[in-house]
Amino acid sequence: MKSYFDLGIRVGHLITMAGGEADPVKDQFIGVKDGTIEFIGPFAQSLKKRSRKYLDSRADVVLPGFVNGHTHLPMTLFRGVEDDVPFHVWLFERILPLETALVTEEFVRVGASLAALECIRFGVTTVNEMYFYAEASAKVLDKAGMRGLVSQAFADFPLPEDKVLGTDKEKIFRSLYSKFKKHKRIVPALGPHAPYSCSDALLKQVAAISEELAAPVHIHVSETEREVEESRKLHGKSPVGRLQSLGFLSSRTICAHCVHLDEADSKIFKDSGASAVYNPDSNMKLSSGATPVKRYLASGIPVALGTDGAASNNDLSMFGVMDIGTKLQKLANKDSTAMTAKQALSLATYGGAHALGLGDKIGSLEVGKRADFISVSFDYPHMQPIHDVVSQLVYAAQGLEVRHVVCDGKVLLENGRYRTLNQAQIMNDVERIRRKIQKTLAELRSK
Repeated sequence: MKSYFDLGIRVGHLITMAGGEADPVKDQFIGVKDGTIEFIGPFAQSLKKRSRKYLDSRADVVLPGFVNGHTHLPMTLFRGVEDDVPFHVWLFERILPLETALVTEEFVRVGASLAALECIRFGVTTVNEMYFYAEASAKVLDKAGMRGLVSQAFADFPLPEDKVLGTDKEKIFRSLYSKFKKHKRIVPALGPHAPYSCSDALLKQVAAISEELAAPVHIHVSETEREVEESRKLHGKSPVGRLQSLGFLSSRTICAHCVHLDEADSKIFKDSGASAVYNPDSNMKLSSGATPVKRYLASGIPVALGTDGAASNNDLSMFGVMDIGTKLQKLANKDSTAMTAKQALSLATYGGAHALGLGDKIGSLEVGKRADFISVSFDYPHMQPIHDVVSQLVYAAQGLEVRHVVCDGKVLLENGRYRTLNQAQIMNDVERIRRKIQKTLAELRSK
């Protein structure tokens, strides 16, 4: 029999996340052709025979690939640097000086490559990325076979890339946009750092470019109480109120953190269509606070989940984000139902895709959508017994249970083995840069 599907996979427990609902169905089959899901239905041997490549996940759960709504991928190289010190010491006396001294295009390439290894291993197929030398990160994601929004950084302070790329960030972005605007998986985006680091003129410039090119915008907003207080003193408005007054917010705007939005800010978000990204790990570690996700969801604000960078998390596991993020909402609201496992899984897939403007392509497994999915094994003591598949994924899985990862119909991880990246070479590069970081860190500490 002539094959019809480029890829077929037999599924023990299938969670399609159609409509954002996490309802497992047993013994299913997914058929993929040209990167698109062509068939979903009960398994039959004839379907296997029609598949050019076949994966057997009859003992696993298959679900959409995770969407990480806020990342700084190259910062994996700063993982574990100066943990447990005051925030101002960590940022202003360590991370920023290290970036100034060490961040080059090669640094970004190596850090993004390490991050891609980690993302794939943990079942993340899509990222919303913001860092320096954006084109280098875009090329890494392309090589890895992943999907992502990749933002060109904008700010009113010097950036590590300035000495090589120059300070005309619009020009750099338009070059990035020209190279990737027709790419199937890479979406060029604008990345103004934050309201407090961007002038009114710069924010208006970014908004105008976004409007002209329909390009997404990725920005940090209201991460700390101090940020909100200083904005009110300087501008007479909250960061969200200021962004609104500048015509900055729209359905293309993706706002990381949003820990301290009051009721008025929430209404502005709802009316504008802007999305919020919940980063519980970094918000807890840096003592920023607990994002009022329950209120945002109740008001209809699109919400994604994110890890933030590994320097302030310290990993890129969406399993960890779902687990701790759900529990933090229960604690902060003093309500064990404030956020559920099903909601967490929805935000990590379907909700994240819609928040990033990709809901028509990914986030759920449906005929006609792109084939981004992962297979998670239950063949571990901590994954048994199976009373509730969704509960196991959110509260028990660690991430290394991921067996297969497929993005746009291409297998990136098969039985735990990478198919698109050279792990050994990347690790060698990481060790070389680790030594540079330690040398520079010792110099900073001696000052």
